This record gives sequence, structure tokens and C-alpha cells, in this order.
Amino acid sequence: MTQPAPASSPERPAVRLRGITKSFGDNLVVEPLDLEIGRNEFFSILGPSGCGKTTLMRMITGFEAPTAGSIELDGAVVDRVPTRQRDLNMLFQSYALFPHLTVYENVAFELRVRRTPKAELDRRVREALELVRLGDFAKRKPAELSGGQRQRVALARAVVGRPAVVLLDEPLGALDQKLRKEMQFELKRLQREVGITFIYVTHDQEEALTMSDRIAVMNRGRVLQVASPTEIYDAPASRFVASFIGSCNLFDAAVVDGSARQVVVPGLGPVPAVAPERTSAGPVVLAVRPERVSLSATEIPGGIEGLVTERVFLGDEWIYRVRTAIDGPVLSARVPSGDLTTALAGVPDGGPVWISWPDAAGLVLPADAEGEGA
Repeated sequence: MTQPAPASSPERPAVRLRGITKSFGDNLVVEPLDLEIGRNEFFSILGPSGCGKTTLMRMITGFEAPTAGSIELDGAVVDRVPTRQRDLNMLFQSYALFPHLTVYENVAFELRVRRTPKAELDRRVREALELVRLGDFAKRKPAELSGGQRQRVALARAVVGRPAVVLLDEPLGALDQKLRKEMQFELKRLQREVGITFIYVTHDQEEALTMSDRIAVMNRGRVLQVASPTEIYDAPASRFVASFIGSCNLFDAAVVDGSARQVVVPGLGPVPAVAPERTSAGPVVLAVRPERVSLSATEIPGGIEGLVTERVFLGDEWIYRVRTAIDGPVLSARVPSGDLTTALAGVPDGGPVWISWPDAAGLVLPADAEGEGA
């Protein structure tokens, strides 16, 4: 898959992959791809476990050699350049801090190896610690820090040498959910302030959507789509992308008339949708996000009647599951708890509701498996 860098990026990207592929024996784990990552971009590689995202990252760092293709950093081919000589740094889930060193010495370690002059070393270490809001923790040991503080120390160490690129491999995986959410905003803030290209590898869609300028979605060794978070979510290129990014109602459907703003779904009949231009009549997939499905306790013109099979309270919202016919498909709908009307709240399990969604909420996707990965 070929994907150019954003139009706003400089002519020479921070990272350029040309025809990169990786095989282990007869097992092709990364299919041929071209990719450009812009300077100062927060770029995420997102996909399920085993999709090839970590292998792709390891080829950029130099830990793995590509089977074919080339890798450029700042315009220079680095295929045969050792990892230590590439202008990049890495941050891992384990943090890999030295337990016997203070926070200050952990951050200063790389600069000492480079024989950075003492005054400059001290200035840069203190700047890095202030950047991650740990200026008062310089004399502490890692064992005296919380998980989030240790993660910030590792991040300060990754950026103190001012590399062109920082690669982050699931760095928030060891944190609890609340701290992970806080650190997502911290990472994005820091990346903007230091002006370094971040390449973030994750299987967590929320992390990618929250922090990224662009996202590459991978599955089974293939990059299926590269786009901004809003485009990935609102205009997925395939059934896999639609299902992997957020929750989504997906139905086998058929376009009867390519110019019509509707498709036919077994068990639902004709429903509103927007098909891409020049869509041919035939089988397709209809995707509708649950938050764009409206429910009503009273019949509405053009609505689809269904029965409530389940509802779950999540605090800020309710998740409704509605069966549309005896053997028809089941839809999910998200209803903000503050918007839940008395009439809808009074519908019992098994009670009738009517379903609708705006025309633009019905996305028509290809029916073939091209976008699923080989």
C-alpha cells in the first residue's frame, strides 16, 4: 500500500519506507508497503496482536533487517546502519530504568555515554525533567516512584538526546486505566513541545485516536488504511477497519441502484446509506456506528421496528441491543444517559422500539475480503 506524507509536511519526511517487506522463512509477516512519516508528526501503527506492527517498528530501529526494500531516515538510507548510529530512540512498556541510579542519572546516562560537556548535560537533563514535570524528583530512585512517574522518566530519557524520531512500543500497557488516559494527553503535549517525530505502536484504538496526527491500521502483515483519526473513524476503508476502530454495526447488504441513497439488508429491507460514487449494484457491507443510531419508544415514519434484547448501563451512557425481526440482525445503539427519555427508559426488556439513523451514518463498504488482510 502506498501512502504519501501529509501535504503540510516538509518535502523530505522524517521516515520513508520503500517497498519494505519481511519474511521469516516461508512466513511473510509484513507485505510490501511504501510509507512516509512526516517531521514532528505523531504517527501511530495500530493493529491486533501478531499483525506485524512490532516487526515494522523493529525494522525502522534496525533490530530487524528487511527482507526487501529500503528505509530512509531524514533522507538517508539506513538499511546497513546499526541501531546505535541511527538518529532515533525507543521507549518500551518495561521502561528499562536502572534501579541503582537516581532519576537524574537515568536521564543523563545517554549523554554521559556521548561525553556531553557537564554544563550542557546538566542543562538538558533538567530541561527534560521539567518537560515531564519531574523537576523535583531528580534525586529519587525508580523504586520510589509511581508507575506513571517511572514512565515519564523513561520518556525524558528518550527525548533528552534530541533524536529525530522516538519509537514507542506499547509504553502505557503497564498502567491502570485512569493513569493511561492521563498519560495519553501528557504524551501528546510533550510531543508537541519537543517537536520530535513520534512513532507509536499499539493495539489500543483509544490511544491511537486520542494522540495521533495519522494512524496506519494493520492486519495480517498489511497496512489497510493510513489517515487521520477522524477519517479512520468516519470513513473506514474496509470492514476490518470499521470493526477494529470503535464498535460498529456491520451488515451484509446489497446495492440495488448505485445512485440510490439506500441499500437492502436482509431482515431490515431498504435502509438509508451513502454509497461511494460509481458503486455498482451488488453485494456490499453496511456500517453504522452505534452512537448514530436513534431509538424511539413510539413509532416513527420510516423507522425499523425491533425488540430490546439487552441494555447495559455504563454511567455516561446506555448500550441497547435491539433485534429487528424473529431471525433478523441485532443492532447496538448508544444512548447518553442524560438524554434517555422517560418513555425509552420505561420500555421493558423484550419491549418494542423503533430504530433510525441519518442517511450519512450508513457507510457502504466493499463486500470482498480485500481489506481484511491475506
